[in-house]
Amino acid sequence: MTYRYKLNDEDPHVGFIAEEVPDLVATKDRKGLSAMEIVAVLTGVVKEQQKMIDNQQKEIEELKEKVGGL
Repeated sequence: MTYRYKLNDEDPHVGFIAEEVPDLVATKDRKGLSAMEIVAVLTGVVKEQQKMIDNQQKEIEELKEKVGGL
């Protein structure tokens, strides 16, 4: 999400709108983000995606072998 500050609308910024910040990474007062929480969540997502990629690659190789044997 990109946005611009009211006082300086020349420079765009990237970030969350307060209402869009997931509870998992918001500070208790919901006025900020916990950088370490974000890193932990993203690391978990990357690991899960890598598992999916590995499984898909294995399936592709198995399908190639089947097609090649026809």
